[in-house]
Amino acid sequence: MRAIVLDAFGGPEVMRLAEVADPRPPVGGCVVELAAIGINFAELVERRGLYRKDQRLPYDLGKEAAGRIVEVHPDARGLHVGMRVIVLRYRGGCYAERVAAAAHELLPIPEHLDLDEAAAFAIAFATAWYAVVEQARVRAGESALVQAAAGSTGVAAVQLLRALGAEPVIGAVGSAAKTELVLGLGAHACAAASGGEDFGDTVQRLCAARGGVDFVLESVGGATFERSLALLAPLGRLVTIGFSSIERDHAEVVKRVHPLQLFLRSWGLFGLNIENIDFVRRRATYDELVRFVERHELRPHVGARFPLAEAAAAHRAIEARTTTGKVLLVP
Repeated sequence: MRAIVLDAFGGPEVMRLAEVADPRPPVGGCVVELAAIGINFAELVERRGLYRKDQRLPYDLGKEAAGRIVEVHPDARGLHVGMRVIVLRYRGGCYAERVAAAAHELLPIPEHLDLDEAAAFAIAFATAWYAVVEQARVRAGESALVQAAAGSTGVAAVQLLRALGAEPVIGAVGSAAKTELVLGLGAHACAAASGGEDFGDTVQRLCAARGGVDFVLESVGGATFERSLALLAPLGRLVTIGFSSIERDHAEVVKRVHPLQLFLRSWGLFGLNIENIDFVRRRATYDELVRFVERHELRPHVGARFPLAEAAAAHRAIEARTTTGKVLLVP
């Protein structure tokens, strides 16, 4: 079968398409023929060798995908050929035509989603769910600001917040071309950095009577993190889920927040790394998310599709900030 091989860290050009051995089902698991592979921003950082200090070559990229089971190990339970599944492998390996998956690396697909949408669902929606519901515990009537609102997790967060009754929900995006998408998802307002309205001004205009915004989902880092934190109302909560603006060692450049600052303003500050939650094994929470998404008919937004052989072009498009929602690779 064909797969993307990473023999060196660097720019998109280091990814190469190669013929590799066909996978075999692990004990209790299966082989899935992939219909679509979701690209996560973390994989762009991994490709550069900057995601973890223990990254070693050769390195397997690809954390999530969706497809159908084509082979099942004799000891597998509850799995059958033809079954639609999401594959979630934080250890990588989904940039391929087929993948061997253990039972704990499989998730059911919400009934109303097709396989492309399923490949865009798990990480984005689980991240948004844990941030909005499990950590910040946003309630109906509370206000919200979503940074990078046109990205895959931002798209999920805007929809979840609206379904939960948050108001107003304010999106922040990099370019005016992305505002239509965010407003179409139900956001009450969307500020574009290139469109003349600053997200801080939008929050002040819509949330002044509250003393600020009740919830912020922040994924950009740098000055955006600092300004977002300053916009919180008393009892406001900010959840940071990433640092997409930072290309160096995060520990060297991420803003430090003193506990006294949180105390004086009555703020809550959370960090969320979806990889260390192991939400695949926390099936009660995932199943709750799926029921909510099915009840409200929420969907991921697939912004672009690239053939597997054009993985480098897909990474370049994401790095150029020209994409929206989830970008997929198609084997």
